[in-house]
Amino acid sequence: MHLVDNATNNIFLNFLEHSSELTNNLFILGDLFDYWVGDDSGMYSREIAALRKIGEQKNIYFIHGNRDFLIGKNFFRENHITILDDETRITLGNHHVLLMHGDTLCSDDTDYQDFRKEVRSIKWQENFLAKKLDERISIATDLREQSKKLNLNKPENIIDVNEKTVKSVVEKNLPIQILIHGHTHRQNTHLYKAFTRFVLGDWKKNQGNYLIWKEAEGFEFKAFS
Repeated sequence: MHLVDNATNNIFLNFLEHSSELTNNLFILGDLFDYWVGDDSGMYSREIAALRKIGEQKNIYFIHGNRDFLIGKNFFRENHITILDDETRITLGNHHVLLMHGDTLCSDDTDYQDFRKEVRSIKWQENFLAKKLDERISIATDLREQSKKLNLNKPENIIDVNEKTVKSVVEKNLPIQILIHGHTHRQNTHLYKAFTRFVLGDWKKNQGNYLIWKEAEGFEFKAFS
């Protein structure tokens, strides 16, 4: 979704209200926010209040993305959200499902994987969060712009998933039949011999999308505006 602070984000807010009629379980697979610089930032206050309201009524589950991996445990506790590990297995009816953010599947993008390893280290995070808020925001903004420029010069297959990595992850988590992830912004349903991979789509200013599972109908992508 990549919500931007101080933007209207009406699609997301409307979706939260709409979701209360759809399901008792809402899974967010990362990159809810465009960037997160610490739980003390005061950013996204309206969106967080709306999440908290839904969290008091429904089950919300969250996997960190590459943009919001700094969200801390206090945030989840205060807003009634359950944090999940990347590569979380759940059961939906007779389906064994694996949930991921999806960035680790893009193993051909070695520059990104090296960067990911660095920023996910405890040392890097402690040093970053110790900085003043305005400095953290400046660093996050710079990193965001650098990422945009770098991705423009990378071949499409580099910034998409590596099929060998996908199959390896599924084999590691057998008897998985369904893999659901985001990150690449390339909404699609990929059919393999032994499993199906659902890729969550990009949210635009005036339209969002989600994947819903119902016991009778199975999995289905839905658009929302």
